[in-house]
Amino acid sequence: MEADEGLAVPVPPLRSMTMEKYKKVIAFFKELGFRFDLSSFDDRLVAQKLVCLLELKGVDLGYSCSLYVRGPYSPDLTVDLYAFPNEFSTMVTGSRLTSEEKETADDLGRIFGLKPVPLEVGATYGYYTLRQGSDPLEAVRQVKRLKPFYSEAQIALGVSKAKQFLFTPTKNDLDTLKEETGIWQRASLKNHEA
Repeated sequence: MEADEGLAVPVPPLRSMTMEKYKKVIAFFKELGFRFDLSSFDDRLVAQKLVCLLELKGVDLGYSCSLYVRGPYSPDLTVDLYAFPNEFSTMVTGSRLTSEEKETADDLGRIFGLKPVPLEVGATYGYYTLRQGSDPLEAVRQVKRLKPFYSEAQIALGVSKAKQFLFTPTKNDLDTLKEETGIWQRASLKNHEA
């Protein structure tokens, strides 16, 4: 580490801060069972969307995302994916996830899997709602405008998964859901008794 004569405390080079960032990402990939292959476009897309969804969820990995045609994207993550290909392919990391981070990774994996289309649509929807402050209907319209190559069903699935992963239902949401499903449950019980 080079010391700056004018500083009382030496400042570590930027590279060591980058190493910590990428090691945490590898720990998440490992928890998700995501075997990253740098030569695969789908894997690069999945890597970007996983990291951006985690950032949107509030996990600070240090990779800011901006919106591009294929959804939220972090140029800094791309730099690290190419700078540390062996580490990403072998999943070697000294970083460990907290129990809360493991739970978040498990939720992400359970809800989205490692499927590129739902991840891309979901991350884009999340970006519009959480980063740009769009209301849910406007966010869906913007996703459709940005991704006309995806079907209504693919967009609906990705949006649904994003809502499930990124948003905690309010008490009002849960009460409404309980009321709506209660009607079906009562009808089912009556039908079953007959």
